Amino acid sequence: MTEAVGINDVLDGPIRKFNPGTFQSDEEVIRQFVVRQRELDVVLEVLHDNIDAPSCQHVLVVAPRGRGKTMLLARVCAELRTDDTLSKQLFPVRFMEESQEISTLSDFWLEALFYLAHASADADREFSRELLATHADLATRWRDTHIEAQAHAAVLAAADRVGKTLVLMVENLQALCNDVDTDFGWQLRKTLQTEPRIVLLATATSHFKGLDDATQPFFELFRVINLKPLDTDACRRLWSMVSGDMRKRREIQPLRILTGGCPRLLVIVATFGQHRSLRHLLGDLVSLVDDHTEYFRGHLEVIAKTERRVYLAVLDLWQPSSPSEIALRARMDIRAVSALLGRLVDRGAVLVDGKGRKRRYSAAARLYCIYYKLRRERDEATLVQYLVQFMVVFYSDDEWSELADTLLFEARQEPVIRKGMERALIAGVQVGNGFGAGNKPEVQKMLAKALLDKGIMHGQRGESRAELDVYDELVARFGDSDSPELQKQVAIALLNKGVTHGQRGESKAELDVYDELIARFGDSDALELLERVAKALFNKGLSHGQSGESGAALEAYDDLIGRFEDSDAPRLQVQVTRALLNKGVTHGQRGESQTELDVYDELIGRIGDSDVLEFLEQVAKALINKGITHGQRGESEAALAAYDDLIARFGASNALELQVPVAQALFNKGITHNQRSESEAELAAYDDLLTRFAASDTLELQVHVAQAMFNKGVIHRKRGESEAALAAYDDLVARFGASDTPELQVQVAEALFNKGITHGQRSESEAELAAYDDLAARFGASDTLELHVQVAKAMFNKGITHRRRAESEAALAAYSDLVARFGASNALELQVQVAEALFNKGVTHGQRGQPEAALAAYDDLVTRF
Repeated sequence: MTEAVGINDVLDGPIRKFNPGTFQSDEEVIRQFVVRQRELDVVLEVLHDNIDAPSCQHVLVVAPRGRGKTMLLARVCAELRTDDTLSKQLFPVRFMEESQEISTLSDFWLEALFYLAHASADADREFSRELLATHADLATRWRDTHIEAQAHAAVLAAADRVGKTLVLMVENLQALCNDVDTDFGWQLRKTLQTEPRIVLLATATSHFKGLDDATQPFFELFRVINLKPLDTDACRRLWSMVSGDMRKRREIQPLRILTGGCPRLLVIVATFGQHRSLRHLLGDLVSLVDDHTEYFRGHLEVIAKTERRVYLAVLDLWQPSSPSEIALRARMDIRAVSALLGRLVDRGAVLVDGKGRKRRYSAAARLYCIYYKLRRERDEATLVQYLVQFMVVFYSDDEWSELADTLLFEARQEPVIRKGMERALIAGVQVGNGFGAGNKPEVQKMLAKALLDKGIMHGQRGESRAELDVYDELVARFGDSDSPELQKQVAIALLNKGVTHGQRGESKAELDVYDELIARFGDSDALELLERVAKALFNKGLSHGQSGESGAALEAYDDLIGRFEDSDAPRLQVQVTRALLNKGVTHGQRGESQTELDVYDELIGRIGDSDVLEFLEQVAKALINKGITHGQRGESEAALAAYDDLIARFGASNALELQVPVAQALFNKGITHNQRSESEAELAAYDDLLTRFAASDTLELQVHVAQAMFNKGVIHRKRGESEAALAAYDDLVARFGASDTPELQVQVAEALFNKGITHGQRSESEAELAAYDDLAARFGASDTLELHVQVAKAMFNKGITHRRRAESEAALAAYSDLVARFGASNALELQVQVAEALFNKGVTHGQRGQPEAALAAYDDLVTRF
């Protein structure tokens, strides 16, 4: 038997990633075959034992694509041709990898004859030509019912002619079995069990169902050899053979993880082993995915659809993940996901680590994660993160130190590389080993930024405790630094920490953090730090206000204003105006309305003629609040003056931040005129609002438009202008009836209810009932309380209308429907409607002369309420 080549031998020909043995000599194949020696020995042992045996043992090699099945067959062929003993007894016949022309057993024997002819060409050209002629002749007689027997006989005759047992090498047996006649397998089995001149050496990409089913033809027919992923030592031998680079065993481990011990993937990435640049390595990986997309896609397509969904979730998560995390990413039930993960582990696509609740699953070959990430979201920063992790382990300490300056330079030049290195630092990669134990300023900045991003990420995921822990780590590491950049990260972390404590309802901890931030940086000259101090003071005021501590809130706002009112930094001035606005609101909550108004005037006067949008927003809010406060004081003229001032200042603006206050001012102006019984002026305000904003598709403006339309309908109805009222309601329903926004749905429901009432007042009972039915049909299935109330009111009025029309059956049906829908509700507004429906149901039964039913309705009412 020929020995496998040593790892130091020189590779003198290109290795075939997809077609091993094609246009290669036996010597090249033998030289390149440095792994799978044990499996080769098993196959050759079986073949040797078949020599002179009355019946042969057949072999099936099972492994996913890329595991080395084709290379193993090529190596067996080379051995059968070069070994002195085996070459005299066995003759290899390799079929094409995709046996797409085989659909019957006659096709199978014809293909065997064809490849036997080609395999004989070098040794006996005349014999080869005879076999090809026989093949051509038989192929033309494909309609002959005896063609299968004749082709089979021709193959056996050829075996006798060469005087050897034919070793037929057929790949992808699982696919072949799916594409042939139903009796193909049984006929082939009969031949294989009785004919000692034929040995079948086949491959399959999976342990397909027919191998374990006693009712199927291939049950217990084969000696099955499973090709497992390469271990680290085997990866090391193959890497050395392909790249000529002899790596230490620990340096090969990340390569095994990256490729999952898949020989084909290891060969594909072998050319990257000498890269010293993240930019180049990243570019080459993108090219790799581009060049081998069909291969990667094929790997995914062989996985069943339901399993593939789980597998893609594993690829996307990249890190070892729990079943619940994978189920959430796959949007599937965790029980189904757990079962499918088991299958993926069995097929070798996924690895599992840990037991019980500590189980974590990851892709066997991380290169597929790279393919999926690039194809799905082009997240290059994530790729950089894992490449950094790969390089840290792959390179020795000395090599990694040599790379430090290059990588830092690339991080400064390329934002995506900097972000990826920050993510690697978040993940705990010991990048600092190559950067003077991590003391280089660039590394400290990246680590601080990475920790900040990590904390923010935990916050976005709702993991507030982990978020706080990360901020604490950042402050502990860099809190004493005098680096402006690091101080900025510390200030942001403290501010975020305070906000998070507030969101958790931990107001004391929140205030303590803001005080710490103010103490640390309150005397700083750095604008970026002072901005965080101002925000901390503002948030401190908000927190005290929410706790009902209005005096402490005012102190915080006054502190902010006193510190920064003379600053010419726009961002600090914005905080000052926000503090003034909230100071005014707080005085209003304390019943100090005159002080409130004075503060608003101070804010408005401070801004002057500024055209900075953030300032103008505060002015607009102050004017709205000023108008509301004057209204609450009964000073309607002053209220209208405030609204008119706002409209005059900002009515022509295209900025949404100002258009919304203008719309609110117009609506409030209409309400104020209503309170003054000035219906014409009220309608004019609403019409002005509609003229300006009816065509807008912005929700905030749409809500004001809908409110104005509704109020117009109400005013017209009160004025006895029923036609105009109905027109306003219809306009509202037509404009917003298809909306799924709750605020607009409520307006539509109220419009339909009032439309019904208006029709009732006009004695148009059919139209009235139609409006109520429309309301119930649109919103009966809603889970919004406000809509439920409108539906219940419509159903009750529907019953009243049917009673008025002497349609007692229909009235009772409406009341019963109302009780059935809302009888179990705890909402007071709905309980009132249920009670009134039961009372009227009793009255209706009494009017029908049904005392028992009437009493039952009254008893139901009493029992419920």
